[in-house]
Amino acid sequence: MLALLALALCLLSSLSAAEWTPVLWRGEKAWQSTSQGWVATVSEERSRLVSITRLGDRRNLLYESSREGISWGGHRGWLGPQSAWQPAWPPPRDWESSTALKVTVSGSLLTLTHPHTDRQYPALTRTYDWRGDVLHCRLSWQGGRFYGIHIVQLPRNATVTVRRAVTPELPLGYALVPIYRRPNILVDVPLAHVLSRTEGDTVTLWHANRNEKVAFFPQTIFARIGKYSLQMQRGEESGFSSSVPDRGLLTQVYLGDRINPFIEIEQLSPYAKGRPASTEMLLRPQIGDGRSK
Repeated sequence: MLALLALALCLLSSLSAAEWTPVLWRGEKAWQSTSQGWVATVSEERSRLVSITRLGDRRNLLYESSREGISWGGHRGWLGPQSAWQPAWPPPRDWESSTALKVTVSGSLLTLTHPHTDRQYPALTRTYDWRGDVLHCRLSWQGGRFYGIHIVQLPRNATVTVRRAVTPELPLGYALVPIYRRPNILVDVPLAHVLSRTEGDTVTLWHANRNEKVAFFPQTIFARIGKYSLQMQRGEESGFSSSVPDRGLLTQVYLGDRINPFIEIEQLSPYAKGRPASTEMLLRPQIGDGRSK
């Protein structure tokens, strides 16, 4: 009995150690860390988190993509507003489609430094760190009046749940934000029924081969992906002003079309003050719907 207990404690210790080790992921140089039965994989060649799986199960909770297109899948990290980009699309290559310039590992903390070839934008640094069953994902930069954007791409079969908050200024409890040919924020146009369901204060969203982007007051996003779920929470922030983008609707969801077979869940920060800034996003994977705890 004591031997079995010792074995169980050793196994638990190994699952909780969360140290990053080098691996190959889809033929790419990557780093992997396991904590409480969850495996996070960060691609060095994409400079981002690309996979969260349950130990022993290959099903990825994140959307996977090749490096041939604009989107490289997983966890995107940008600085807004998009109107400051030149051109306005695609995202700056240093942030979106470049190999990490530098990777450092210190126990459970993995740090990736993005290249900085375009001096009109700040250099980005990312960190990933398991704390129990929560993966802490941080973006840091210095200079400029930008705000941070954490984007996590989910497979098209995901179902996303958020809560709306009706106010006199927000009669539907959410807003449709600018996307493609829509230049303005719309507060009085409801979501289409083909891609959403509203029950009381709960809004459920899914991929329906139709582009849409909707914004809510800051909150945790819940996503169901098969038998698993993923919570996207807001974390610690530093170096920001009281000025906010998108009327303070900093939690957002993008639904893709046929050529964008994914859902994006997003957390935005306030505008930085021009000094060092850092914004954190937390990912908590779970078995089941994730709303009972």
